[in-house]
Amino acid sequence: MLVSWETYSERLGLPGVRLVVGELLDAERFREFTGAASGELAPAGRADLVGELLVEDPARGTALLGLLDQAVGVTAVDDAGDEKRLRDELEAALEGPAVAGARLLHRLARPARAALPVPEIRAAAELLAGLAFGEEPGSRPKYVAKLASDRAGLRELEQERRELESRVRHLESQLARAIEQAGGLEQQLSRRLNELKELRAGEKETREERARLEREVLRLGKRVEELIERRAQERTGEVTTALRRLTTEQRRTSAALAKLRDADRLRRESLGEIGKRTVAHADLLDKMIVLHEAEARTVAASQEAILRELATLRAALAQGTLPFAPPAPPPAARGRAADGPPRVGLFVDVQNMFYGAREKGARLDFEALLAVASEGRRLVRAVAYLVEARETDQSAFIHLLQMKAWEVKRKPLRIRPDRTMKGNWDLEMALDAVATAPHLDVVVLATGDGDFVPLVRQLKLDGVRVEVYGFPRSTAPDLREAADRFVSIAKKLLRPLGRRTGGGGPAPGSAVDDAEPGAGLVEVVEQGPGR
Repeated sequence: MLVSWETYSERLGLPGVRLVVGELLDAERFREFTGAASGELAPAGRADLVGELLVEDPARGTALLGLLDQAVGVTAVDDAGDEKRLRDELEAALEGPAVAGARLLHRLARPARAALPVPEIRAAAELLAGLAFGEEPGSRPKYVAKLASDRAGLRELEQERRELESRVRHLESQLARAIEQAGGLEQQLSRRLNELKELRAGEKETREERARLEREVLRLGKRVEELIERRAQERTGEVTTALRRLTTEQRRTSAALAKLRDADRLRRESLGEIGKRTVAHADLLDKMIVLHEAEARTVAASQEAILRELATLRAALAQGTLPFAPPAPPPAARGRAADGPPRVGLFVDVQNMFYGAREKGARLDFEALLAVASEGRRLVRAVAYLVEARETDQSAFIHLLQMKAWEVKRKPLRIRPDRTMKGNWDLEMALDAVATAPHLDVVVLATGDGDFVPLVRQLKLDGVRVEVYGFPRSTAPDLREAADRFVSIAKKLLRPLGRRTGGGGPAPGSAVDDAEPGAGLVEVVEQGPGR
């Protein structure tokens, strides 16, 4: 059995293949393989021309092997022979004609089992080729260098593919662990709910037993009264004995009823404790589900990016080119570049926006506001200024804003000695806008407060465009006139209120209407001076 062209060329190496092709392909076989006459080409020239054809179409190596077999007379598996004899022949070939060395190399590399170790055959082939062609060691034709470069590139791409597959497997294992943790918490919650059902069933049985014993006590009491009435009619001794017996039975029944009441109290206390633990486990499960969904989205995005990268690498591998990324542009200086989008910063007075939206029976959609204000621009910063009341938990609303790229700043609602309340961000909001202005082209203020007019004028003097988003009825006229552009908040930036507060207005503090991004809105009552 004879080896394929790939194994044959691997055993001889490029120098050995050049020597065998150049010396063994005569003019007729050279014309049959290349379709061109050899003319005055030297053996090295014939070998280089054949090598260039094989680089363009490696599948032609099989046909070349057939021509070489005809030239040498190899038709079947050659006997490996004695290794010492073959080494003696190699040593003699170093001093003999090049064609004899080429024939010997062909016979050594063609059988399925190599007659000598492959490194030894390659070394002998390189030495014989150097002697035959008179070339310095290491000198190679251009197509040889291209083959080596392509193989090195393929090895690098294969290594990078293996690394990417390892990263994908690691991310998949993390996702599986998160899903397993969520399943364990769900099982714990199910067990707690079953325990709660059993306790409730036991409580019902206790109430029924208690009612039965109370009825029995009433019956026995009536019987005692009847016996007392009959006492005057019956003998004193018999009545007294019966009365004592009934009294003893009544005492036992009362003791049993007291024990049942104590057991009922203990059951109620246990039920309350289990209920608290069940609520705590349910809250923990909700938090785990939120974290799991966020992690799943992160893993899905990472997997999608990895798959895109793999597809790019496969396409580059198929085309024989390597992907590259253009160098990153230098950081922008003061003012935006001529070919870049404007840089925008968004500063939202949450309290002022809440009151304006409440007049329309709606609430502000923060996600929609962010999308509209940054459309066609590069968002640099988005800040929401929030006033918190101690008696109201706004953590869910704040968490949703932060997930949507909002920076949330909070301060507590301040209560004055006269019981009036104060809470605004005018000064801090102005300082943040002035500090960020050197990095912006457009400042968007979502407020209707006329106290921001000096801020708008200062920003315009600094060369920054100022836009005001607000409600026409609740926005100060001088603020609208001072801004470069006033945007009236339309219905697409509002959402209907999920629930309303009773009485004549909202209670002090804040509330989150629902759990959807951009749906929560702060509700703060401020009285007295300051707005």
